[in-house]
Amino acid sequence: MNLTDLKQFAVGAMGFDRLNVMQEKMLDAAASGQNVVLLSPTGSGKTVAFLLALLASSEVQAESEKTLSMVIVPSRELAQQIGEVARKLGMRTVLCYGGHDPRIECQRLESLMGNRGLIVGTSGRLKDHMERGRIATQCVRCLVLDEYDKMLELGFEEELKYIVTGLRQVSQTLLTSATHAMPIAPWINMRPYAQLDFTRPIESLKMYQVKSPVPDKLETMLDLLTAVMTADAEGQAIVFSNYRESAERISHFLSDHGVPNALYHGGMEQDIRDKALIRLRTQSVRVLVSTDLASRGLDIPEVAHIVHYHLPADAETFTHRNGRTARNGSDGCGYMIVGPAEVLPEFAGSQLPYYNMSRKNAETRMRSCDVSSVFAGSFSLVYVGRGKKEKISKSDVVGFFTKIGGLTSADIGRIEVMEHCSYVAIDRKKVADVLLRVRNQKIKGEKTIYKEVEGN
Repeated sequence: MNLTDLKQFAVGAMGFDRLNVMQEKMLDAAASGQNVVLLSPTGSGKTVAFLLALLASSEVQAESEKTLSMVIVPSRELAQQIGEVARKLGMRTVLCYGGHDPRIECQRLESLMGNRGLIVGTSGRLKDHMERGRIATQCVRCLVLDEYDKMLELGFEEELKYIVTGLRQVSQTLLTSATHAMPIAPWINMRPYAQLDFTRPIESLKMYQVKSPVPDKLETMLDLLTAVMTADAEGQAIVFSNYRESAERISHFLSDHGVPNALYHGGMEQDIRDKALIRLRTQSVRVLVSTDLASRGLDIPEVAHIVHYHLPADAETFTHRNGRTARNGSDGCGYMIVGPAEVLPEFAGSQLPYYNMSRKNAETRMRSCDVSSVFAGSFSLVYVGRGKKEKISKSDVVGFFTKIGGLTSADIGRIEVMEHCSYVAIDRKKVADVLLRVRNQKIKGEKTIYKEVEGN
């Protein structure tokens, strides 16, 4: 497949109008056989860029059926996200990460023996598979280190070194990062390499400071969210905290004041974290409260508002948080809540304008029913107790809820099909009636559970 055909195939498979400039440049550089360092912010489409680069590389396109590619990532969420994109591009893919059944991974890795394919995984799980001889390391020709700076930040250098030095037949390495502050270790075979830098400042991001009259910023944060959500009826927000305990406190405070929200941090069980992101993606909640774990490497949609409840620790954190908004030319706003003893950090800009929180009246925020109506999402999230393993597809879900539930396609939002369950966004005004209609009904010949997903 030549480059023109590959580009046309990718546009069709991903549902794009066209590839963006970064994806075009990455594809051209990789197709020439070069090692590439790609500097690009979160949400810019770099997953598609490096997967297309793997498809285009001369080694992946070689006649040998034993050629493998490997992508190393810092988190299981990112591995899952890459896996979904790879499958859309028709790439035979095995995912390897903690919390995933290693027996299934072993079976799938064995199926790659003597075949062409892609392995995507976290460094700890990949190292374990390599130590046990489950990966045909001699067949790995192309290597991607995705979010390399994040992996160094999380302390994965020794695991990375073990993997990279154990892959002796790699002929092309692609490395991605969101920042320049990233020394390339000498044990990574990157010399020479082409550098593609797309880390330009976000021109469409508007930044404001918000003064809190007291050290505890909860009341100020609620005032701010109420103001911006009233002005922007469809927008979503992420509230960033520096600590897990603080994120939980913020989430509970919002819930107590009638604000539906999803909580996300590294101390939560994986299935609960997954559900939080699904609630945001399906617009069943408009507010996500998180630590910096949600600032990068996750499949989170464009949000309109970024709230820095705690001031970011450094310029890199500030950049990653703000990278969740104002993508691809769209507008976005960031808000720095500043306590009485705090000053804006230099990297945020010393002359940020103040955000004018003009509320309709001072009593609005205190009435939970009013606040709840302001923050209600367009959709409710419904759980369906069948998934991929039961041969359920998105079209099956749509067909079931239109035929049995009496909905139109306009009443149904995003659908996410998991291994053993599915989630579907349904018009909030119609969900109660729909659940009555589908109770005890069969989907693809089998009865299951249908219920509204609520809370964290």
